[in-house]
Amino acid sequence: MLINFLKLRTNQIYTAKAKISTVISDLQEIAEIDRLAELQQSKYAKRALHYFYGIIGSVVLGFVLLFLMEKFTIVSLVILALFLGIIVLSIGIIYELFKKFSLRKLNIINYRYEATHRIVEMLARDMDEASEIEIQVSFEQTKIKKNIAETIPHPTKRDWKIDKYQNEWLRLKGQFLDKTRFLLTATEGYKTQYGWKRGRSGKSKYKTKNNHLGLDVVLSLNYPQRRYGAIKILQNDVSNAVKLPSLAYMRDVKVTEKSLHLGVRIAPQVADDGEEIYKTITMMFLSLYKALNLAKVLSK
Repeated sequence: MLINFLKLRTNQIYTAKAKISTVISDLQEIAEIDRLAELQQSKYAKRALHYFYGIIGSVVLGFVLLFLMEKFTIVSLVILALFLGIIVLSIGIIYELFKKFSLRKLNIINYRYEATHRIVEMLARDMDEASEIEIQVSFEQTKIKKNIAETIPHPTKRDWKIDKYQNEWLRLKGQFLDKTRFLLTATEGYKTQYGWKRGRSGKSKYKTKNNHLGLDVVLSLNYPQRRYGAIKILQNDVSNAVKLPSLAYMRDVKVTEKSLHLGVRIAPQVADDGEEIYKTITMMFLSLYKALNLAKVLSK
């Protein structure tokens, strides 16, 4: 996984087009890289803290020894040694924090690879072992400049603006044993409002307000028409077949001659919950296949 590791370190993005077993192995390795990065960062942070305690102890001891300088001349040498020790410890703190900072891009967002791993394993049950899956997982934060989808004026506050962020952190593409092709995406949304606000005192202050919009999950199934062609008859009943967890709701559902399309939004409070994401996506697949299986019966 050398190439993917380098991409992960520089771009915080994992991409692959490979067999399912390879993708699962890669995701396990990503989890191990993240675990080791967290352990190393914790170790460096503890060392830096111990060095800081050493500086405090040296300062306190040096302050006490100042009162003994007149009685014992050797105390001045001890104070000098303490001063040099403080310099060494300060350099040590900087060095340990630098090492901790250098691993920041490998200490990635856990729930994304955890949920993705479970989703891929779930999909693998109905896929040919030799088939390939296309995957892209981004571990970047959502609220960064490159993820700004648009900036618009605030509708009610003068001179205020709104930045809308969109981060498609998951994209999965593959084919099931029944020749149905799937495309799954997960896009996190944020909204930031910002501008100057005049207070009661007459002074203006710069204000920002952040709103997490939740996670938009979109699933598209391109089904074989000979097998599931009767789905068009059930177009009005597909939405009734969709069952979701309580903190997710359906945004839209479409049936065309070649595909099924389901859009769902997961509530902001659980948008970073790997278990909730996995449960929602599993129910999305089950719901659409419930409609397809009924269409299969009608097609016969």
